[in-house]
Amino acid sequence: MRSSLKKSIAIIGEGETEWFYFDSLRIYHRYPFKVAPDFPRHSDIDHILKLAKRYLDEEYDYVICLIDMDRIKHVSAEWKKYQRHKNKEKKKKRKNQGQIIFVETFPCMEFWFLLHFIPNLSTKRYNSYEDILPELRKYMPEYEKTKKYFRQISLYSFLKENGDENRAIENAKKLCELNISEFENENSYSELYRVIELLNELKAMIS
Repeated sequence: MRSSLKKSIAIIGEGETEWFYFDSLRIYHRYPFKVAPDFPRHSDIDHILKLAKRYLDEEYDYVICLIDMDRIKHVSAEWKKYQRHKNKEKKKKRKNQGQIIFVETFPCMEFWFLLHFIPNLSTKRYNSYEDILPELRKYMPEYEKTKKYFRQISLYSFLKENGDENRAIENAKKLCELNISEFENENSYSELYRVIELLNELKAMIS
C-alpha cells in the first residue's frame, strides 16, 4: 500500500543526457521525495516498458518514460509499438498503484535545453540532434553529448541560472498545442514541462 504523502518518481530516459539532466535537477532542488533517474541498456520501447514495469513493482508512484521521437518516427515498427503501448497505458486505471507517463520530445532532449534560451516562440522544425546542435552552441558553446562534458557541468543548474525555465515551460506548452492543431505540419516540441510541473506539485503537496 502506497503512502499518500511519501512519493517516489522514477524517470527513464533513453540515454545519458536525460540521466545527467535529471540527476542534476534532483541535486539542485533536494526534493522531499525520491527521484530516481535511470536509463535502459537498450532504447527500444519494449525494453523501456520492461524497466518501467519493474519500477511499478517496486511501488514507485510515477514512472516517467522520456521518449526522443526522432528515432521512433523513423522506424515504422517502433512507432506502431510505441503508440500501442501509450494508448494501452492511458486506458489503465490503477487503484493504489503507480502510473506510467510517456513524455515526448521531438526531435530529442536538446530541444528542451534550447527552449531555455530562445527569446521568442519559434515553430522551426528540427529533425535531429545535428540540426539543433549549432543553435544550442550559441548559448552553450562547448556542448557535446559526452560523459566528459556532462561531468564538467551541472546541466540543470546551468539551464536554470543562464536560461529561463519559466519561458521554456510556457513555450513548450504552446508548441504542444500547435502540434495537436497542425499535426500534418508538425513542429519541434517537448513535453518535458509536464515533468517539471509534476515535481513542483508534489513538492508543494509534501513540504
